[in-house]
Amino acid sequence: MCGNSIIITFLFLGKTTTATLVARESGRDVLELNASDARGKKALGEALGDVTGSQVLSFDNARSKKKAPPMQRCIIMDEVDGMGAGDRSGMAELIQMIKKSKVPIICICNDRSSQKVRSLTQYCMDLRYRRPTKSVIARRAVEIGRQEGMEVEINAAEAMAESCGNDIRQVLNSLQMWSCKKRSGGGSGSGGSARMTYRDLKERQNEINKDEVLRVSMFDACRLIVEGSRGLSGADSRAVTNSLF
Repeated sequence: MCGNSIIITFLFLGKTTTATLVARESGRDVLELNASDARGKKALGEALGDVTGSQVLSFDNARSKKKAPPMQRCIIMDEVDGMGAGDRSGMAELIQMIKKSKVPIICICNDRSSQKVRSLTQYCMDLRYRRPTKSVIARRAVEIGRQEGMEVEINAAEAMAESCGNDIRQVLNSLQMWSCKKRSGGGSGSGGSARMTYRDLKERQNEINKDEVLRVSMFDACRLIVEGSRGLSGADSRAVTNSLF
C-alpha cells in the first residue's frame, strides 16, 4: 500500500468498502472515522495522536508457538469533504498528521471540487473512481451467478445493470432476490430453477428497478431544483411538482 492516499468518486460506489478490503488484504488493522465522529483539531489529536506511529498488539501471538509480527494499522478518514465548521481546524490537523504519519491514511470524499479537498490533494495520491459500465457489471454478474449455481443470460444481466443505474450493490441484491424467489417456486421456469432470462427480466423488471430519483447526484439534484424541469411550459403546478420525483 502507498503511504497516504485519497480516493475521490461519485456517491454510492463502495469507496469505503474497497479501502477496508485493501487494508485487510494487506494485513492491516483498520481504524475508521466518518462524519458521525468529532473530527476537530483536538478530537483528531486525541483519537489519532498515538495511532499514526504505532502498531497493533496481538495477544494471540503470545499463545502461538510461531512468533508473528505485530499487525500494522491503516486509518480511513471517510467523507473528508464533509468536515465543516463543527470540525474546527480539523483539516489543517489532518494534513499535519499525513505529513508525519508512519501508517497509511486513506481519505475518502464525494465532492472533488470542494476547497477542503483541493487543499488535501497536495499531500495525497489522487485516486479517482468511475462508475463501471453496464457491460462490465453484466459480465461480473454472470460470473457471480455461475458461482452461486444460477444461470444468467448476458443480455438479461446488461438490462438489469441498466435498470439499476449501474449500481453494483443493487445488482447483487437483485440477483439474490431473483434466486430466492426462483428456488422457492415464486418465479417462472421448471422446478423453480434459479435462471434469469431476458424475457423473464422484462416481465418482472418493476420489482428490481432502482428509483430514478436515487440515481441523481446531489449536484444534479440542486441544478434540477434551481433551474426547474424543462419542457413544462404551460403545465399546471401539480405536473411541475411531479416532475421533481
